[in-house]
Amino acid sequence: MIGNDGKPLTREAIRAAINVYQTASRGSKEFAGLPRALVTILDNLAVGKTTYVKGTDGQLQVSRRKDKSIAVA
Repeated sequence: MIGNDGKPLTREAIRAAINVYQTASRGSKEFAGLPRALVTILDNLAVGKTTYVKGTDGQLQVSRRKDKSIAVA
């Protein structure tokens, strides 16, 4: 995953971005700072499905729960 500054993100940075995705409103300044690719991936993730997001130090398993929240393993 590449950040808005053009540099690759670590798994911890991706976890922090997913936390902002779940808590911040879409019009907020924090949400605007999220990588567009990550927002697209999370928006299109269906309930019960799992995907993997690759960081510089490994990959991160991301899934959508039944209550529409995001689970990160």
